[in-house]
Amino acid sequence: MSIKIVVDSASEFTYEEAKSLGLYFCPLSVTFGDKEYKDSIDINNQKFYELLEAADELPKTSQVGPFTFQEAFEEIVENGHTALAITLSSKLSGTYSSARLAAQGFPGKVFLVDSLSATIGEKILVLYALELIKTIDDPEEIVKKLEAKREKITICYLLDTLEYLHKGGRLSAAQALAGSILSLKPLCGLSNGEVEVVAKARGLKKGMEKLADTIRLAEDYDPDMPAMMVYSGNDPKGLNKFKDLYPDIFGKDIESIPVSVMGSTIGTHVGPGTIGLAFFKK
Repeated sequence: MSIKIVVDSASEFTYEEAKSLGLYFCPLSVTFGDKEYKDSIDINNQKFYELLEAADELPKTSQVGPFTFQEAFEEIVENGHTALAITLSSKLSGTYSSARLAAQGFPGKVFLVDSLSATIGEKILVLYALELIKTIDDPEEIVKKLEAKREKITICYLLDTLEYLHKGGRLSAAQALAGSILSLKPLCGLSNGEVEVVAKARGLKKGMEKLADTIRLAEDYDPDMPAMMVYSGNDPKGLNKFKDLYPDIFGKDIESIPVSVMGSTIGTHVGPGTIGLAFFKK
C-alpha cells in the first residue's frame, strides 16, 4: 500500500505535469459564454488567455465536483492505496467541500488537506507532500505535517491591471478608472486562506520594488523548502523584467527558482501581466 496524492488544477500543475509526478488530477472548469472547458484538459493556458483578453465579460469558474473526486478516490482505493487530496483554499472555492463529500464513501482510505492557499502557494505544499510520502507511510502523520507547514507559506503577487477586478465586480468603474489614471498596481497576498491587498504602488517598477521588498524582508525564509514564481498571460515579460531588476532573492540566483504559469482559476480574476512568488518561512 502506498499514498497517492490528488490535486486540483488551481495548484497550477498541468494535467501532463501532474501525470508525470504520479499525481491524480481533478480539474476545475472555466466557462466562456455557453462553452465549458475542463482546466488543462479541454483548454491550455495559452488558449485560455487568448479567450480571456478577447471576452467582454469574465468567464465563470466552477469548483471540482464531488463525482470527479470520487472517481479518483475509487481508482486509488481499488488499487490498494490510500488517497491524500490537497485542495484549493476552502475560503476561495467549494472544491474542498466536494472532496470532503466524496471522501465519506471511503472511511480510513481518503485523507484531506485544505491548503488554505491557491496557485503556487498550493503547488509548493503539494511538492512538499511528494517529498514526505517518500519516507513516511502514515497518512495521518503526513496530514499533520502539511497542516503545520501550510501556516508557513507566504504568497505575494503583483497585478498589472485593474480591468479584471472591475469586470468581476470587485472594483467599481470609478475605482478602476482612478486606478488606471494613477497607474496603481496592487500587491496581494493570502491571509488565513483569503485574498488581501498588502500594498499599492504607482507604476509597475514601483510595484516590483514593493514585491521585492516583501520577499527580501522575509528574513525567516526556509531555503530547504520549495519556492516558486508565477506569471499570468502568454508573455513572461513582466517576470523577466523583475528578474533583471532583482537577480538574486534570498541570497540566491533567481533563475534557480522554478516558474509556473497561472491558470484559469485565479487568472480569470487578475488578468494577464500578474507576477508573484511563494515560499515557506521557517
